[in-house]
Amino acid sequence: MYWLQRPPYLRWAAAALLVAGAVAWDLRGTATSPHPFLTATVAAGSPIPADAVEWRSVPAGLLDPPELDGRVAALDLDAGDPITTSVLTDPATAPEGWWAVPITLGRHARPGDEVMLVTIDPPLTIPGVVLEAEAGDTYSLDFRPAVVAVPGESAPLVAAGEGRIVAVVRP
Repeated sequence: MYWLQRPPYLRWAAAALLVAGAVAWDLRGTATSPHPFLTATVAAGSPIPADAVEWRSVPAGLLDPPELDGRVAALDLDAGDPITTSVLTDPATAPEGWWAVPITLGRHARPGDEVMLVTIDPPLTIPGVVLEAEAGDTYSLDFRPAVVAVPGESAPLVAAGEGRIVAVVRP
């Protein structure tokens, strides 16, 4: 007789254990680790100030941990952006014997970019490396020209011919 069989207590217990295990698994949470985020805008080529960094918890392994000491922003960063190794670079430095000259390049040149400065009179091409990007608008008070490292023998020519030099940036 079917209705006189014992109830399936073992199956009920197994189902209850399975549900309890699923609830415990769901409530255990995920592992997190602190990661730096920006609280202010940082221009490309600028170091990241310590007071512009906020540490937030993110799931462990989601973002690679960056090394902030001695590194600069590789591109323009906005407040709220996570700081990762891909948005940081080593600061651009001038080769030995080169001089830094401020010159208007345009906003497309970033620190570390190679440029070729073409003078009109006399017709010359001068290699250069962008050390600091141009900041601000040329018609505003916060304008700052780019700083380009050029060979020492060409530095006086570049400095004297500011208005007659065209800059070509390698893409």
